[in-house]
Amino acid sequence: MTGNYHLAQANILYAVDSLKSETLASFHELALVVDKLARESPGFVFRLESLFDLPVDPYMLNVSVWESLEALREFTYRGEHADSLKTRRQWFKPPRGAPSVLWWLPAGHLPDVDESMARLGLLNAKGATADAFTFRRSFPPPLS
Repeated sequence: MTGNYHLAQANILYAVDSLKSETLASFHELALVVDKLARESPGFVFRLESLFDLPVDPYMLNVSVWESLEALREFTYRGEHADSLKTRRQWFKPPRGAPSVLWWLPAGHLPDVDESMARLGLLNAKGATADAFTFRRSFPPPLS
């Protein structure tokens, strides 16, 4: 754990078809498996319950909170989630901007859709900063 802070992550996805289409059926099945793995992973704290909280189909938003950057990195790039990243192009179009963002937040604070979209906007507008960053260009948590 990183003191009084946790790491939030959000990623936006633009599906190749309607979220309710048959094209995305295999994604929905895999998402249930990956969600279960995330919840059972060391360092997992929270996940926004619905991937479908954006008002515009076929956009999807995934938001989760982790105890540390290392815990999120381990989940993201190992095992079944890592395998799903290799096949994502069958379900999703390439992003126009940064598809994902990371940021530190006080432990106990749970981000919502608006906060997550604002962080994505900040990353796209200013690049990686301590307020919105990526795995490739990360920042330590604020000093407690």
